[in-house]
Amino acid sequence: MSQTIHIIDAFTDKPFGGNPAAVCLLKHPADEQWMKLVAREMNLSETAFLYPIEGGFSLRWLTPAVEVKLCGHATLASAFTLWETGVLKPDEAARFHTLSGWLTCWREVDWIAMDFPAKSCAPCAPPVGLAVALGCELIACGLNGMDYLVEVATETVLRGLKPNFSALSLLPVRGVIVTCRSESLEHDFLSRFFAPAAGVNEDPVTGSAHCALGPYWQAKLGKAHFTAYQASERGGIVKLSVQGERVLLRGQALMMSRAELLC
Repeated sequence: MSQTIHIIDAFTDKPFGGNPAAVCLLKHPADEQWMKLVAREMNLSETAFLYPIEGGFSLRWLTPAVEVKLCGHATLASAFTLWETGVLKPDEAARFHTLSGWLTCWREVDWIAMDFPAKSCAPCAPPVGLAVALGCELIACGLNGMDYLVEVATETVLRGLKPNFSALSLLPVRGVIVTCRSESLEHDFLSRFFAPAAGVNEDPVTGSAHCALGPYWQAKLGKAHFTAYQASERGGIVKLSVQGERVLLRGQALMMSRAELLC
């Protein structure tokens, strides 16, 4: 039996920008090994698998190497796919049961809003070798159990990073978020995200990383609403609002292609 896979560019309004995710709409739970093979075959930072349950949809996210507990761009892509394929009406909210609890998405004109848990980082000393692996001086370092978050001095430093991915993959975390203040008025802050341990050297746009970035920059800048830019090669914009223990992420998306799996 064939299975349709939708490829969505998330956190962008331009083709070939943002972060591509594969979305697999299922009628019932799929075999675990089959999902791992599909994610490896898609070879994107995440492939989302979802099927209907009471109250919404079950949603899981797999990289080519591992399953992750929280993913923003593949959640955005999943909600977008449900609306684009007519599974949900445009004014219906998309509710997903995930390893991070229930997540809700809804449309706001041309944007999609997502209600995510805040993932604040506790300040910590950088692990041995982190600065060397990134190739720069670190202004601050924090850890939230999922990722390290480090601040660097300037946008030039951030954009010029060429990390040692082999060294970063040895850290006992999903990935490393690197951030700095923006040097333009267009954005409040910039970031990049490296996750070689999860099979993704650099993620183009990482919604879940902004669950940590929001609280971090709220404490530094004294405000709760931000426009952020993830300065990867593809690049993408994330709008976010910190609301206590939750972070509202907003992004745009485009349907890029559909593929038919024949086995």
